[in-house]
Amino acid sequence: MNNFLKIRNKLNIIAVLIFFSVIFYACENRNTEPVNNTTFPVEVETLKRTTRIKQLEYFGIISSQIVNYSFVVPGKIEQIFVRKNQRVAKGTKLVQLETTGLKLALNAAEQQFEQAQSAYEEANRYYANLKKAFESGGISETDLDKARLDGDVKEKDSQQAKINQQAKQDDLNHATLIALSDGIVSDIIPKTGEIIEAGAETVIVQGTGVFTETAIAQKDMGKVSVGSNAVVRYQNQKIGGSISYISSLPDIQTFRHTIKIVFSDDSLKKPPVVGQTVKIFIDSEKQTGIWISINHVYNDGESYVNVVENNRLRKKYINIIDFSGDKVRVSGLNENEMLITKGAANIKEGYRVKVTN
Repeated sequence: MNNFLKIRNKLNIIAVLIFFSVIFYACENRNTEPVNNTTFPVEVETLKRTTRIKQLEYFGIISSQIVNYSFVVPGKIEQIFVRKNQRVAKGTKLVQLETTGLKLALNAAEQQFEQAQSAYEEANRYYANLKKAFESGGISETDLDKARLDGDVKEKDSQQAKINQQAKQDDLNHATLIALSDGIVSDIIPKTGEIIEAGAETVIVQGTGVFTETAIAQKDMGKVSVGSNAVVRYQNQKIGGSISYISSLPDIQTFRHTIKIVFSDDSLKKPPVVGQTVKIFIDSEKQTGIWISINHVYNDGESYVNVVENNRLRKKYINIIDFSGDKVRVSGLNENEMLITKGAANIKEGYRVKVTN
């Protein structure tokens, strides 16, 4: 009887162990592969190593050319021809100084030049007569040299008077500020009747043409140059452009170099607004590797993509290295792997898939 009970207990223990083993095996299989045996259609891209131009990514701001107009001579404001926010064309008169004193100074300089020129011409005639007398033996060479030196002095006086006359003419010309390019008047500093110093800020005109401005790190200076292509993303637009200017010296606080990008696209859906922040992608050196569309990259705390392995969907984690337009260069993928590009939205990892393209 006792032997019978022992055998039954052993059998019960064996049965329990078998039961739990089956449960464990079933659970393990359930964790490894989904029970769903449906085959889902997907489209794939066979990965290849390719070479693309790497792009540097920066934030920038839409700017425009600002021109600060000032007089090169002091004077009294006689007339202001424009108003704030007025659009002006190249050649438009902006501000006029009183010119009475400048005209008087110019008249005096002209008279001075006429007198100096007349004295020089008289000295030339006198020297010509003395030269004839010297050649006939009527005067000494010393007297002739004195006349020649006097003529040289009179010539220099005439030249200096001419320079002074031109300077007074320039002062009169500069008494009128004229727009050097098209733009919009953003500010007018003085008022009519006020005295203004030479070089003092008078009118500020914002240019109508806009560009993008940013600052790049010193480590990227050797990767770009004037003429390098760039793309500016502005309100869902991709605006083509190129670098037109790179500062040779960095900012003393940020140690970054200012660059300007001019737009090449004339057909913009919306004109860029000055002051708007934009994203900039600048072409730099070429890079070879696995490049994929950014649209096929997902994130669950880490970047990953979906691939086909043994006719099943597999999730592969990757690292993004570089950008080039809507493509990214990644590590973690190999050539000839099949990247799922369509059909993976409602499929879990491990589900059966069938490539349809």
